[in-house]
Amino acid sequence: LLQEKMLMLRSIVKRTVLCSAVAVGGSTAVILYNVGTSQWADSHTWGSATKHYLTNKLMVCLGFVSFRQLVKQSKDVRQTQSDFLLEQLVKNKETQYGRDHNFSSMVSVDEFLSQHPLTRYGHYQPYVDMIVGGDLLAMTADVPLQLAVTSGTSGQSSLLPTTSEILKRFFLSGISVLFQRLHESHPEWVTLQKSMKFFYTPRWRTTPHGLSIGPNSSNPDSAKRIHHLYTTPPPAYAIKTEPEALYVHLLFGLLDSNLGIIESNFASTVYTGFRTLEQRWPELVRDIETGVLNQDLDIPEEVRVKIQQEMKPNPERAAELKKQFELGFDDIAKRIWPSLNLILATTTGTMSLYHKALSTTTCSSIPTYSPIYGASEGLLGVNLFPGRPNPTYCLVPSAQFYEFIPVSLSQEEQPSTLLMHQLKQGEEYEVVVTNPSGLYRYRLGDVVKISEFFNEIPVVEFKYRQGQILNLHGEKLSEESFYQSLQQVSKVWGLDILDYTACENILDEDDSESAPHYIVFVESENTVDQQEKFDEILQENHPVYKSFRVKGSIGGLRVVQVKMGTFDLLKKWMLENTEASSNQIKIPRVLKKKEAVRMMLE
Repeated sequence: LLQEKMLMLRSIVKRTVLCSAVAVGGSTAVILYNVGTSQWADSHTWGSATKHYLTNKLMVCLGFVSFRQLVKQSKDVRQTQSDFLLEQLVKNKETQYGRDHNFSSMVSVDEFLSQHPLTRYGHYQPYVDMIVGGDLLAMTADVPLQLAVTSGTSGQSSLLPTTSEILKRFFLSGISVLFQRLHESHPEWVTLQKSMKFFYTPRWRTTPHGLSIGPNSSNPDSAKRIHHLYTTPPPAYAIKTEPEALYVHLLFGLLDSNLGIIESNFASTVYTGFRTLEQRWPELVRDIETGVLNQDLDIPEEVRVKIQQEMKPNPERAAELKKQFELGFDDIAKRIWPSLNLILATTTGTMSLYHKALSTTTCSSIPTYSPIYGASEGLLGVNLFPGRPNPTYCLVPSAQFYEFIPVSLSQEEQPSTLLMHQLKQGEEYEVVVTNPSGLYRYRLGDVVKISEFFNEIPVVEFKYRQGQILNLHGEKLSEESFYQSLQQVSKVWGLDILDYTACENILDEDDSESAPHYIVFVESENTVDQQEKFDEILQENHPVYKSFRVKGSIGGLRVVQVKMGTFDLLKKWMLENTEASSNQIKIPRVLKKKEAVRMMLE
């Protein structure tokens, strides 16, 4: 009897092993078939292509789960937001900040709103100083991974703690959802083609106690696990200077004739990439033809050797590229990368200036997708509709606790706020957040417009940053108003504005005009005539500004056309004089430092 049972057991084990082998073999066969029939990057091997395929599938699966959660949250946003807020208060009540602000007594949303003030960065400075001094739990129960440096677009750069929770929510509720939305709406875009991603390794520094200080935006250090998705070889990420790093990004992107996506944090970086390509294509083509990296690049020798190992002569590709470049740069992206699917970059706010330039010249037939609304403070929203021409973002109620200040009340220090379920479509609001990294009722400075609702969740259009306001005499001229007027006058002038910024004339030490006025710096390939037209259009569009102009309280706007390349110098100046990295830098639309104004005037 025992022998019969042993024989039966062996038979069961044998059948189980055989079935498992068939199942595993079948799965492997399906994977290999799908990999083999997909569109590949030129540089892929079977191994790297399979890894790319599995990464895509994992991201789409994670995105599907996260999107289902978002849909569930959207049907009871009040409860989702309440749960999120109370979780933060309970978790952090024993921190120094939590004790100082009596978190233990706050057991509801209403109590939190009535007992805790609206805040700006200065409110947190003493606690950030404590973190720098070694008290890592001053603001959060979780030890921060780093102190994130903000971009400083609307003022000085700030240091904000970043916890693992912030990054986890950004990845699961942001990045993975965008993969799912792309797969859902345009499955042909989720392929085994690589992306050319313009991003740069930051210069990290540390506190005396070893905590890293640097950007928490996407950068090569934070993306090490997915380097196989990009055309740039890993050794190149050791390049610390942007011009050299950009050259190498372009070089390996050009080597891949089957490129799938061009990606960057901002449309401005993509625009800079194509301008550099237009200027330096002969050098890049020579490098591809000979298989030798440009000797004029200022790259450490040990890094150069490793990059050189990734290269080999490709005269056919070089000849093909040269032929297309010599035909001009209109729609050059599609001509040199026929299978290019899209550009993935932020195109909202004044990034639309660069998006317009790309979509009318070098990338005229390439669709764009502005996927994420985020900041150093964490994930805010996701663009659920990749096919729409005007990006909007569904706010993520499990990423932040949101409040909103009607823009008419923004000048008050402690105005009443509204919650998600109290907003009205078509209205504009200043955004206030409470996040998992120790910020409570924090005035972010962003102004958004409610375009629609995803069930109960507001879907917003980013409008402008409040710090980017011109205000000589109480007129409060916003970045958006100024930009719209500039777009109008550029049509009158009959030219394209490549970049712009502005300041109040008090920052120009040599300005002798008695009446205060704006100075506008513009860069264009054509000469700007009829400069007074800008002032006229600005008055038409902004009645308060017009009233001050008529009364003589504000003088006529002054247009300064700067030399080509001046805004590249401004960006370089910002990198040298702020703590922001290349991945974060955005040209400020209002200059606030005399040194920057002096440089622009020179």
